[in-house]
Amino acid sequence: MAGNLNSVDDPNSVPWFDLSCKGLGASISKIPLAGLAADIVCGRIQARDDYMRIHPLLMENVDLKNPNARTVLYLCEQITRTAEFGACRQNFRRYYIDGKNSGPLKNPQTALIKKLPQDPKHITFGYWAAQF
Repeated sequence: MAGNLNSVDDPNSVPWFDLSCKGLGASISKIPLAGLAADIVCGRIQARDDYMRIHPLLMENVDLKNPNARTVLYLCEQITRTAEFGACRQNFRRYYIDGKNSGPLKNPQTALIKKLPQDPKHITFGYWAAQF
């Protein structure tokens, strides 16, 4: 056997949060509080996936174009939306996008955008999402 059943080194093991996001969410939602937990975890997984897709596009466009180009503005808006709603999103925008908490996104700062890490796991607590 390739390790203990349901252990990290078992290739047949699937983490519970991965299962809940791939179809078991409906079953889990019938259990009090478990549905809420699954929604939170699935939302974070989706946000991380979105971030990982948007980040390389944003970096490429910032290098090639004026930061005020429509493509860059759109990508900045989309990557900002991956941050949790509320204070995290405001902090994220202020620290990594344009130095402002709110209002229309008109003037992203190249120096701030370049500080975005490749993986959102490396973003400080309170700037992208609460850690679990």
